[in-house]
Formats: sequence, C-alpha cells, structure tokens
Amino acid sequence: MHAAADIPPSWNRAIAYGDGLFETILVLDGVAPLWGFHRARLQQSIQRLNIHCDVAELEKSFLSLATQHSNALIKIIVARSGGIRGYSARQSHDCVIQLKTYPLPHYARTKITDGVRLHVCRQRLSHNSALAGIKHLNRLEQVMAASELRSDWADEGLMLDNSGSVIEGTSSNIFIVRNGILETPRLDYCGVAGVMRTAIMQKLAQDISLPVQEKRLTLATALAADAVFMCNSVFGVWPVKSIGVSAIKQDAKIIEKLWQPLTALGYAELYV
Repeated sequence: MHAAADIPPSWNRAIAYGDGLFETILVLDGVAPLWGFHRARLQQSIQRLNIHCDVAELEKSFLSLATQHSNALIKIIVARSGGIRGYSARQSHDCVIQLKTYPLPHYARTKITDGVRLHVCRQRLSHNSALAGIKHLNRLEQVMAASELRSDWADEGLMLDNSGSVIEGTSSNIFIVRNGILETPRLDYCGVAGVMRTAIMQKLAQDISLPVQEKRLTLATALAADAVFMCNSVFGVWPVKSIGVSAIKQDAKIIEKLWQPLTALGYAELYV
C-alpha cells in the first residue's frame, strides 16, 4: 500500500464522490471522427449534472491537443470543483478539467472477421433514471463486471439490469438484428448512451437503410437474434459469435456495411 500525495482540493469531489463525467475520444491523423457526437453528449451531460463548463473553450483545448497528438486517445474529465466536505453541491457548480493523451489501441482483425465472445456478467446494473445515459465518473459497477472477465475465453462482458433486461457491455453498447431491423436496449433506467451507438442510430444505420428501434431486450431475445454486435467509439463494431456457451448467428453483410464508413474514417488502422 502506498500513501497518496495530497489531492488538490479542486478535485476532491471527483475522487470522493465521482462527481463529474468523462469522454474517451479517438484521434486519427489529427482528426476526431466522432467529435460532434462527443461534444453533444458532453454538453447534455454537464447540463443534467448542473456543472458549469464552457464547452466552447474546452473544445478549443481539445482540438489544439488533437493537432499535437495526431494519432492518440484523448480522455477528457470534467468534474465539479470544490474541497468542501459533504455531498451537497449547492456551493459548487464550477468545474475542473483534465485532458490526457494515451497511445492508440490495436486489436486483432479476427475480432471483426470471426466475432467476439461475451461473458454474461453476474454484476448487475442498478436503476437510476437521473443518471441513465450519462458517462459519469461512478463506474464501480463496470469495474466489478470487468473483473469477472478472463481474456482466454471472453472478449467483453454483457451487463443486465436488476430486472434481467440486457443493457450494454462493460465498455460498449449492444445491438441485435431481427427481421432486418436493428434493435438496441432502451437506456431510460441505466446504461451509458455511447457515442458509437448514437452515430449508428442517427447516421450509419440510416445511410444503409436499416431501421433502428430502442426496445426492452431479454437475454433470450439476444440469443435468438439473427445477429448481435457490440460497438464503441474506439474499436468501432464487433460482431458477436457467442454469448456464454451459446453460439450466435452472424450477418456478415450488415457488419460489412457498417464497417464501410468506419474504414473511411480510419478505424481499420487499429486492426492488425
């Protein structure tokens, strides 16, 4: 055990209470291909959390950093400032901001060509409509779920809520295909409204004439689907080949169509 240095008072609420939010943004050749979606979610989230943040100034800082680190991940943390002890935020609505760069990840191409394996996590997601959809700093449920994964047999974890509905992956969103329609879980009680999920719903699916519906999904529905895939703004889209011990049907044509615009944006560079 190591004693931590004193935490700057302005970050106390982020460390103690998870009072803030974050974005992890892919930058390729100096361009963040999904920045518009990240910016929109950031704006909506700080409004819902009632944190005062100048998003225009934050955007300037982000774009400047993106030109300096042309191929990287940039993580933005926005937290409510204040070192006052206690949960109440009545005396603090201002924010502190951190931007940090990380190397680009790389993935095996077989995750696209062959598909990935999902472990059904024992850890469940609690209902909280006030926080549903926000990528806030309280990620302990995901930490516990991810600790269940073994890399030798699972690529990602599938998380259900307390009622048994399918919600998302530990760090991704899920879509299923049924009768030519994309279906993705409703996120009105829990879950993160991922940027790639939004991009698929608002643009990518429309570009290939695929209707999309938000629905309550059960595990049984996912197991019987015509195809299942996971997505996030860093790795793109992964077809699912198994959930637990059950094999899943795959639709290579839909995955290929979804990957065409992602390849144009540079996502294929992440795969070896």
